[in-house]
Formats: sequence, C-alpha cells, structure tokens
Amino acid sequence: MEKTKAAPQNGTTLNKQIQHSTAPIRSATKLEQAAVHLLENGTNGTSSLSGLSGLHDLNFRNSVSVLRRQGIDIQDEFFPHQHTGGEQVYLKRYWLADRNQASKLAELVNMKRKKRGAEPLSREQITHYLAAMPASEQPKPAA
Repeated sequence: MEKTKAAPQNGTTLNKQIQHSTAPIRSATKLEQAAVHLLENGTNGTSSLSGLSGLHDLNFRNSVSVLRRQGIDIQDEFFPHQHTGGEQVYLKRYWLADRNQASKLAELVNMKRKKRGAEPLSREQITHYLAAMPASEQPKPAA
C-alpha cells in the first residue's frame, strides 16, 4: 500500500474551490471609493461633505477631477451650506450626467476591482445603479 502525505493543518494550502491566490486583496483606492459613492447617490449627488463623512476623503473634488479626466461626465452646481460658525458658504454638489455615464463609471470600477483582485460589481448592483439615473442628460430650465 502506498502512503500519501496529508495536507498540512496550519492553513497554508490553498482551498482550490474558493481561493485562487494567496496574495491578499488590496483595499479599494480613493478613486474607486469616489466612483462608487457617485453611483450610490445617483441623481441626489455627492459633495465634499459627503466625501469627507462617508469616505474620509479630505479633497473629494480632486477625485471628481480625476474621474472627469478619465472621460466621465460629472455635472456640478453650487449649493449653500451653513457651517457651525453660523456663516453661509457655497459648496459643489456632483452627480453623473446620465445612465450612459453611470454605465461607464461602473465599468471603470470593475476594471479597478479586477486589477486589485477583488470581486466586480454584480450585474444586479449595476442594474440598480443604472435604474436610478435618467436615460439621457436632462437640460436645466433657464433661470
């Protein structure tokens, strides 16, 4: 009878059904987090305040700028905000122009996730994001 070696019991072997690599999955980049934040908030939009509180991003507008340079059409407008000192300041609200831009952004997120070895956004999740967006860019009424 031929003896075979037993698998080590210290967790060093790969579980071939689940794991494909022993390399740890890297954390999401700031840009990926900003992209998902824009997708999740749909037409409600995001701002530097939501970027700071939700993502701990001290310069959310920089992430928006980088996404724009990558071809994503992100709309913006100023809105008033009263800070704790009682004075009113104006911040920008950012949102994706339309469903096509949301689709492009979801593809970008999945590309970033694949690059770092993470699971991509599911088809169901992308469909949910796209359903919340207008079919095409809606022109703003003249002031």
